[in-house]
Amino acid sequence: MGVVISILKILGIILLVILAVLILALLVILFVPVRYRAKGEVPAEGNPHGIVRVTWLLHLASFRLEYDSGKYENSFHWDFRILGIPFRLKQRAAVPKKKTETAEEEAETAVKEKTEGKEKPEGKANPEGKEKPAVPVQTPKEEPQVSGQKRTDGAGTVPGRESRTEHTKDSGGREKEKASFFTRICNKIHSFFDNLKKSFQNIRYTITRLCDKIKRILDNLEYYRDILSRKDSLLVMGKVKGQAGRLLKHALPQKTNVNFIVGTGDPASTAQILAIHGILYPVIGETVHISPDFEEARLEGDFDIRGRVRIAVVLDVVLRIILDKKTWRFIRQLKKEEMTNGR
Repeated sequence: MGVVISILKILGIILLVILAVLILALLVILFVPVRYRAKGEVPAEGNPHGIVRVTWLLHLASFRLEYDSGKYENSFHWDFRILGIPFRLKQRAAVPKKKTETAEEEAETAVKEKTEGKEKPEGKANPEGKEKPAVPVQTPKEEPQVSGQKRTDGAGTVPGRESRTEHTKDSGGREKEKASFFTRICNKIHSFFDNLKKSFQNIRYTITRLCDKIKRILDNLEYYRDILSRKDSLLVMGKVKGQAGRLLKHALPQKTNVNFIVGTGDPASTAQILAIHGILYPVIGETVHISPDFEEARLEGDFDIRGRVRIAVVLDVVLRIILDKKTWRFIRQLKKEEMTNGR
């Protein structure tokens, strides 16, 4: 009995340790912040460069994105590490230009060989130079004319009747041409009126469709204006707006240091930039410093931005919005779905 109790104690201790480790891991994931930093420089001479780093739990997991047009072929270089082990996707090697040039040359030579191969058989059509013997042409023998028979041509027609038949053919052909000419005119007039009728029908159809669309749009605008003006909808939008502002305030950089020298070459446009900076001063404060240059066009300086985001805050904001029944009711109303069970 004592052995069974001791075994149960050991199993209980192991389960408690596992549970404590899981709770500790969950707390670490929720409350240890994800830190980010963006640092860069725009020099007066040379290529601009910048680095963005995202780290978590003393660089246990880290992501690094670097931009430098003079250092890397694609201007960007990224690196993701877990416990110092890099994880990167395989990049395809670029095809060198020499290989493409040789492939084009091989294609040209193949085309030339084909053309030469077609020309050679023509010259070797009769290698011995002998001509084929001419085949004698047999001329039909003239049959003697029998007395008492009328003379006819090769087709078996009497020459005296040829003028009559040709005259009748010409008159019949002219009548047929006149009839076909009038029929063509009638067909063209008929097709013209048919096309005109179809075009008017299409115009009428498009106008009715356009009117239906305008009416549908107006009905939708009236529907959504009615929904957005309701008290419940205003409460939901106000809650979403407040939670989004809370998340944005939490994710904003804690330390910001931006120093730039700006000059456009035109004193008026440079002054406009300074005016925009003055308008944004209540928001950005003294974290962004801009020194004007009214004589030359230039842009140089550096920046360093740091901040952090806790997953617990993001999860809290999302759950506060998702778990509210009014939010889902508002979404169903926007989708024009039928509400059931009073929801």
